Amino acid sequence: MLDTNSLKPLYIQLEAEIRQALREKKYLPGDRLPSEEKLCEQYQVSRITVRKAIQQLTDQHILEKHRGKGTFVSTPSRSIDLKEQSGFTNYLSAIGHKSHHLLLKKELQPSDDFLCETLSLQPNEPVCYVQRLIFEDDSPLALDEIYISSLTYPDFLDRITGDISFYELLTNYYNISRGESVCEIAVRIANAEQASILHCQAGDPLFLLQKTCFAVDGTPIHYSRSLVRGDRISYTIRTQNLNTQFISNINN
Repeated sequence: MLDTNSLKPLYIQLEAEIRQALREKKYLPGDRLPSEEKLCEQYQVSRITVRKAIQQLTDQHILEKHRGKGTFVSTPSRSIDLKEQSGFTNYLSAIGHKSHHLLLKKELQPSDDFLCETLSLQPNEPVCYVQRLIFEDDSPLALDEIYISSLTYPDFLDRITGDISFYELLTNYYNISRGESVCEIAVRIANAEQASILHCQAGDPLFLLQKTCFAVDGTPIHYSRSLVRGDRISYTIRTQNLNTQFISNINN
């Protein structure tokens, strides 16, 4: 219960109570808080007090409001180096988080002109198509689509499952050594279907990450297209100091 005799405003006390609940892991990132009505009953305060405390925590990005769904504990944003090729599974494991995949679709599709050019395929050559939802712990993070040659990688659709890393499968079963990747990143707005899948709001920003991965000999391995929640991930680009390198070459 809050102290009504305290000089400290009730909404400040309630804010502190919610912070303490978060520290004690009563609510985890991505969890929905009780409704305003339930918080009023639990702490014996008015709805105005609850709304002011929630707003304070929302302004500090500790909580986030989803229209029509409620108030949720914010999930910290992650920064990924664009040079990183190990995929979400290995990246999240390295920072102490779990990742798993939910397979939404896997099927053979005829290659179109774009895939023929990108993956060096013959016209209408079949490709394996996999769509999966990638989670950080229990919260959806990205919607991933993968295209890979079914002739070069036989049995791929049988071997790709929700509990195996795509890149581990390439390395351990197909003995593929990856070389460079070409990435293109853009921003899209989540439509209603994407928002429902990724547990965000329609109109929220999403990163569209398109990547073509090559083997060490330059042969295309796969093309992927990922929609990543913009409030959960940021991307880092590292560059060399070209001016310094240029001056060094002149002096030499």
